[in-house]
Amino acid sequence: MEARRKDGQPAPQEVAVVPMDPDAVAADTGRSVDTEAGDGLPSVSAVLVSYHSRADLERCLPALRAQDGVRLRVVVVDNAPGDGTADWLRQAWPEVQVVTAPCNGGYAGGNNLGARQARGEYLFFLNPDTEPAPGALREMLRVAAAHPGALVTPKLLLPDGRINACGTQMHYAGVTTCVGLGEPAAAYRGVLPALLVSGAAFLIRRADWEALGGFAEGYFMYLEDVDLSLRARLLGHAVLCAADAVVWHHYRLAMRPDKFYLLERNRLLTLLRIYERRTLWRLAPGLALGGLATWAYALLRGPAYLAARARASAWVWWHQAEWRAARRRIQRARRVPDGELLGRMRVGLPYEQLVPSPRLARWLERATTPLFRVGHPGRGAA
Repeated sequence: MEARRKDGQPAPQEVAVVPMDPDAVAADTGRSVDTEAGDGLPSVSAVLVSYHSRADLERCLPALRAQDGVRLRVVVVDNAPGDGTADWLRQAWPEVQVVTAPCNGGYAGGNNLGARQARGEYLFFLNPDTEPAPGALREMLRVAAAHPGALVTPKLLLPDGRINACGTQMHYAGVTTCVGLGEPAAAYRGVLPALLVSGAAFLIRRADWEALGGFAEGYFMYLEDVDLSLRARLLGHAVLCAADAVVWHHYRLAMRPDKFYLLERNRLLTLLRIYERRTLWRLAPGLALGGLATWAYALLRGPAYLAARARASAWVWWHQAEWRAARRRIQRARRVPDGELLGRMRVGLPYEQLVPSPRLARWLERATTPLFRVGHPGRGAA
């Protein structure tokens, strides 16, 4: 790699699309939106999903307009039609293509819908609450061109300047955490290997996105980026963090019972879809221990979380036909064995991001990591 750390779902039948007026756009912005123009610049379609997101879009769209060295088309999927966002976009942002979703398909369905309207060679997915710094997209494109087939995620920074994520890490039981969370921005530079992209912002060649089939819409939201990254890795794609490409993420971590339900349901789905059968059997003790950890978390948070955890398991049980069919497709297409994935995953749970007390986090790590190593084929990440 070029650098290192300094410290060592079905398609909707009716979709309302608001077409762009290229002449109006050229007059308003001073540049064309024709992605086929032969000026030698890479063509990118940025896809955003809005759900009552006007305030965030008022910050994100100017930052996208300011990106240079790229021919950019912006597609906004309105997952909450009727809240006035689409009307505002038509008036204030004529260069933006607005796609009105017939129903709220979540992050996964909304992005898939937007991607079907894309024309660019590359797709740039980002949350409305992000704000790409100047040159961020150009740097991500440079990395993508140098590493064909790679999924590229930027360095996400919190409003206070600390790192939100330089990619996403995963414990083999499916618990995910942000790489570099809370560290100084300067701690990560250059091009770094990552296990998974962050769905808050990432770049992918459109041909690769289409070959992967986009996001799994059954996820609705949460961990669909994990599933996409793992499916890409099973086909031999790399995942990289372009740490010199900065995207601000105006985000505050919060947990609710409905979010916990989706996280747990989708965690279980990911394990059942991605792992080979022999891996599931070999890792059964650790996977069971990981499941117990999520039940313990739910117990500590109260009855609403226990009910959400139970609902997650029940959903997976009652929808076996769906995920088994998806599993068969994934396993038939894979080219990479599980060992290569497991070698990049954490063996110990990331207690430092899961519990508030550092002392308790260290104790839990010492007590449980040896148990998580049972059946694990390699060392894995720390």
